[in-house]
Amino acid sequence: MSKTNYADLSDCLCAFRDTFNANESVKKAVKGWDRSIIVEATDTGSVATMIVNNLTITEVRVGAVDKHQDDLVHLQASEDTLIRIFAGDYNPANALIDGELAVFSNEKDKVKLEVISIVIWGM
Repeated sequence: MSKTNYADLSDCLCAFRDTFNANESVKKAVKGWDRSIIVEATDTGSVATMIVNNLTITEVRVGAVDKHQDDLVHLQASEDTLIRIFAGDYNPANALIDGELAVFSNEKDKVKLEVISIVIWGM
């Protein structure tokens, strides 16, 4: 995947959804992990929500879900950074260390996100 292949953040997230859903190892990693993942571009204001339910990303929705849900993961970065992360061009752990990505969730969810990136991209 490459950033140049995406019109915008939602387009990239839809491609990520397809990659995620086609990966059998990811399904093992997310067993019992139903979440809403808000992806927010801090520079453009673009916001999308990915719904993980029953081992798949069932929906990529424009806008945010209720931010008071218990099963919520919230990611914030510039749109370019988010696209690079979800395209597999930028390791999210490095983005976090570099101060380019903010993740708001519990610690178990942060570990799950790291496992997903390792399984999908070998990062």
